[in-house]
Amino acid sequence: MTEQKKTRILILGAGFGGVYAFKKLHKIFHGNKNIELIIVNTSNYFLFTPLLHEVATGGISPENVTEPLRKVLGCCLVDLYVAEVTRVDLKKKNVETTVGVIAYDYLLMALGSTTQFFDTLGAEENSFTLKNLSDALRLKNHYLTTIERASKIADREERKKMLRIAIVGGGPTGVELAAETAELFYNTFNSFYSEEIIQDIEIILLQRGKELIPMFSEPVRKRAMKELQKDRVKIKLNTAVHSVTKEGIRTTDGEILLTHTVIWVAGVTPHQIDIDGNITKNTRGCIMVSPTMQVAGHPEVFVIGDMAHCPGPNGVDPLPAMAQVAVAQGRKVAKNIAALIFGKKLDPINYQSKGMLISLGEWMAAGDVKGFHFSGKVAWWLWRTVYLTKLISWQKKLQVALDWTIDLFSPRDISEFDHF
Repeated sequence: MTEQKKTRILILGAGFGGVYAFKKLHKIFHGNKNIELIIVNTSNYFLFTPLLHEVATGGISPENVTEPLRKVLGCCLVDLYVAEVTRVDLKKKNVETTVGVIAYDYLLMALGSTTQFFDTLGAEENSFTLKNLSDALRLKNHYLTTIERASKIADREERKKMLRIAIVGGGPTGVELAAETAELFYNTFNSFYSEEIIQDIEIILLQRGKELIPMFSEPVRKRAMKELQKDRVKIKLNTAVHSVTKEGIRTTDGEILLTHTVIWVAGVTPHQIDIDGNITKNTRGCIMVSPTMQVAGHPEVFVIGDMAHCPGPNGVDPLPAMAQVAVAQGRKVAKNIAALIFGKKLDPINYQSKGMLISLGEWMAAGDVKGFHFSGKVAWWLWRTVYLTKLISWQKKLQVALDWTIDLFSPRDISEFDHF
């Protein structure tokens, strides 16, 4: 008797979109021996990226923002390839990776995004970024090395240059990183270094636009400005970067900021791969998809998350590149893939924002939820509660909660990591 060929669903990327799509697919097809799920990811873990700024500043242990994919993927139907995707052939229905070619019946692309440097001279070569765990650990090590070296420098101007930190990008990542960096440098390092050193620290947040976090309401934007300034973060609005060198930043207005620490969090661009087949991209390089998240002409191919230009509720503007959007898309796309397999009708994504929260340092956060704007300790508690619920395993939820609790009563961890 000839064994029936399994239907293969191939997922590229194990970020929020890919993992939540897998979890839903696994639930739908659990026990179905005719379905095969395969995930390709560059690492063997899921990374909780919204907390990378806390890893970089010693607030959370690095292992607590990762989940082993073998543990996440569950008991059956599944195979994992730790590899890079090099090419997708929509005609032959296969994907080339660094460990071989994988054929598919249904394909989900959810490879996320990379840092967008906007062709700024020297930015990529001379800036730190914050997109993965290595970035966070590299930045933490640099922070610790910087203050240690600065404490041994007698020349004050050189010391100021070394202790000047420039964060480029006033979106949520830049604002949260600035707040946590201020917490580390002013409230942790002051327990270990002299006031002479601490007073030479300068943290600067540069934003090209006229406002920080423009996606938030005006009350939240104002609160963010107020809290950062209270935390001694200098904010430069309407300031675009012309170039970055090893010696610092030159703005488009000609201002020179001498620093050895430039952190670039000014935006993202969709992950680009070689695709053989007819696809359409927008000006940002996102793949155009239908409200059901399918590629035109290839109904078996779906794209979600930062890679996709998916129409929002008004049918025109795309859904934003946010983790909560990727989660919603992942769950919906899983249902649509199943519907396609079963010959049923596919449903469009009907994403409704649950609100947005932003951390502004210890005991402080702000947010917009269902038309309400609030800030303070309640917002801070809600921000942490929401993030704890989004962590996948109870083990990680408890470990992060413990990290946060310890952080409230003791200085942050200032150990360097030798390998990452």
